[in-house]
Amino acid sequence: MASFIPEAKLLEIKEAAPIAEVIGQYVSLKPRGRYLVGLCPFHAEKTPSFTVYPERNIFHCYGCGVGGNVFTFLMQHLRLTFPEAATELAKKYGIPLNLKKDLTPAEARASRQRQALYEVNELAAKFFTENLGHPHLGKPVREYLARRGLPEGVAASFRLGFAPDDWRLLIRALSERGASLEAAQQLGLIVPHHSSGHYDRFRGRLIFPILDLQGRVIAFGGRIIADGEPKYLNSPESSLYSKGRNLYGLFQAREAIRKQNLAILVEGYMDLLALRARNIEPVVATLGTALTREQVRLLKGYTSRAVLVFDGDEAGLKAMRRSLPHFAGEHLPVRVLVLPPGEDPDSYAAKQGVEIFRSPWEEAKPLFEYILDDATRNIGDELEKKLAALETLKPYFQSDVDPVEKALWLRLTAKRLTVSESALEESLANKRPALSAPMLCQATALNLERSLIKFILANPEILPRLDVEEYLEQFTDIKLQTIARQICNCHRQLGYLDHSLLVTQLDDDDLCRQVCSLSLAAEEYPPNHLELLIEDYRRSFRKRQLKRQQKKLRLELQEVYQARNGGDFLALVAQVREIEQRLRDLENSHEPLGEKENMDGQRSQS
Repeated sequence: MASFIPEAKLLEIKEAAPIAEVIGQYVSLKPRGRYLVGLCPFHAEKTPSFTVYPERNIFHCYGCGVGGNVFTFLMQHLRLTFPEAATELAKKYGIPLNLKKDLTPAEARASRQRQALYEVNELAAKFFTENLGHPHLGKPVREYLARRGLPEGVAASFRLGFAPDDWRLLIRALSERGASLEAAQQLGLIVPHHSSGHYDRFRGRLIFPILDLQGRVIAFGGRIIADGEPKYLNSPESSLYSKGRNLYGLFQAREAIRKQNLAILVEGYMDLLALRARNIEPVVATLGTALTREQVRLLKGYTSRAVLVFDGDEAGLKAMRRSLPHFAGEHLPVRVLVLPPGEDPDSYAAKQGVEIFRSPWEEAKPLFEYILDDATRNIGDELEKKLAALETLKPYFQSDVDPVEKALWLRLTAKRLTVSESALEESLANKRPALSAPMLCQATALNLERSLIKFILANPEILPRLDVEEYLEQFTDIKLQTIARQICNCHRQLGYLDHSLLVTQLDDDDLCRQVCSLSLAAEEYPPNHLELLIEDYRRSFRKRQLKRQQKKLRLELQEVYQARNGGDFLALVAQVREIEQRLRDLENSHEPLGEKENMDGQRSQS
């Protein structure tokens, strides 16, 4: 993972970038003793199991098992490579880092290619912004924005730009700046001509740069200014951009969302900007596609409430209905603010003002209630209409929904259709059983090796007094053996155990998860008992070693006996008896902890 970055530099970055502060930008964390907890950004959950351990600069989720340090969090959450994660943190916290001399040729090439994509997008964004600010070229577009009620401050905050109606203007600008046209083509900024050369994708359009959570330009949207189709044009997906994994305006809105504990979700660029122009800040927008579960998961890291304000036409209402399973699956409460037919947030704000958006949670209706109202509108007592409404509602009950929430839906639906809850529940079950979450595999007990590693991770100060390397050859689990060996190496290098650096050195996702899980396990080792516990582990491993020797000698005895050649039979018997006596001595002197450990790692009481 990080073989090309000096460990001293990794330690410097890690010390400068507190893990709670970094993760806290993406996950809402609350103190719980010496830990911080929040809803996991990597899987759906209703009860927080995502745990950050600031003292050791690691995190672990007890729900899905993911774990690591500040680097691995950024890699997984923002889909960065290790060099990108290290570079991002180094830049943010003022740590000088030069990766060029440390990368392998392949790594250097991949890094240059990805950096070239970011640079081209940034050059294009600046080019579009310059055009918008041009005294003559951008004047019609600035007038258009003024007519739409968008002040210069909002335009600047969202880096709006303008692509003139010219087939090769951006190509020439990029070429003059020495940018890679190959990268521009990969990003969809320019398109190959059927005969030869390229032409600009965005022409005659107001440009909306799309930023990732680090504020980097990853794609663009464009709205036609004059007549023409399509009205909106967006960048194609690329290695930097996936429209189902990003939300427009989240970079600018995330602090307001966190502060107000509310996200307002709209459909279009102009809808968002119209609300921002009127000081409604916690607003994000989808990116020209149906809302995805990953987008809901992004929001969940900043808020526990969401309000949908989609267009009042059939397409907007359909989009709201389709989003319910995603919110239910991620356990993110959602309500819907229904606008009059034909209105969108932009037009409504211009005509009616934004009072309704200042307290939208109170004004909105729970999404399932809205869907129920819509499905049962004007059904009266007609049997056929009730059955049709039930068919419309069934898919929502068959999605991954919290049982309590589903029970409340069931009660509302039964009352609306005037049927018994039991009959409705039976009908839903006969159609298709609801999906249940896969059961988690639980270990039956912590074995001696796992117990020892947990003990060391909880009390790293005992390493000089416990020669772990003596026991490595006895390990039966290769992964645990690798962890134990790396613990020794890390301690030898630094003179102490750094849990976060250990995670980086292991360079294996499963090993990292195990280390983080064991590091965050309940610490039930009284400080005044540490020496006794050290002796327990020594005794346990000594017993294991003697039992293996005993088994080997008994096999040799059997072979000698079957050969009937006398041999060293008596000598072998003497050795077996000696080992048996040593085992009895160990049993009588102290009951070893390691083999009497229960599931929680607590010592059994006799």
